[in-house]
Amino acid sequence: MANQASTPGPTSIPTSTETAADTIELLESRLRRIEYLLTGEASWTGEPPRLTTATGVGEGEKPVTTRLARLEYELKTLADRVPAVRDVLGLYSRFPDLFQSIHPTNTSSSSSAASHPPTIPTSLSQQALTSIILSYASAFPETASRLTSLKDLPIPPASLSASLIELQPRLDRLAAVQEQQAAEIAELRARSALVAKRWVEVGVLGGSEVWAEWEGRIERVERGVRRLERRREV
Repeated sequence: MANQASTPGPTSIPTSTETAADTIELLESRLRRIEYLLTGEASWTGEPPRLTTATGVGEGEKPVTTRLARLEYELKTLADRVPAVRDVLGLYSRFPDLFQSIHPTNTSSSSSAASHPPTIPTSLSQQALTSIILSYASAFPETASRLTSLKDLPIPPASLSASLIELQPRLDRLAAVQEQQAAEIAELRARSALVAKRWVEVGVLGGSEVWAEWEGRIERVERGVRRLERRREV
């Protein structure tokens, strides 16, 4: 009995598994917030995915490696869509020290924290850091201008959007009519080409053959008339 009481139940989860799941959920939440800020698309509800499949395995219950691979794929997709993400990832690949925490690791007492102010943990010199920052200085006013223009951009009224949505069925019907007319026009063009070909064969080439035959007959008649005139003269 004592052994049965000490044995963990089937629903108990190790602490490391809980920590890994919480970390993955935190990464997913951060990625969704970044995606919303950069693109305006928000598909993240702030809650971990629930079990919705027939097999009883949902997004939240998949292995950590699978969820990490999906996060990497989504981050790569976001980098392909947004140039700013590509720039940040490129900067991180070249200078990873710039993305380390600047807070001191030892916070046992306030006196030690005051005597050792936080510094940027990097192996680069001050001149190198300055050159890196200045290389992106031209992008700061441009980004600020774009943000200001987005802030001042008026949002169209909902009634206008609703009226445009109501026009979609009519647009679909007009598109179908246009496709039908295009098919009819293509058929008429093909028939017109056949008629033109027939007219050339019968009207032009046939008429030329008739004229050639008539000219030949006239020439033979003229030669006969000349022979008769010569006989009379003799």
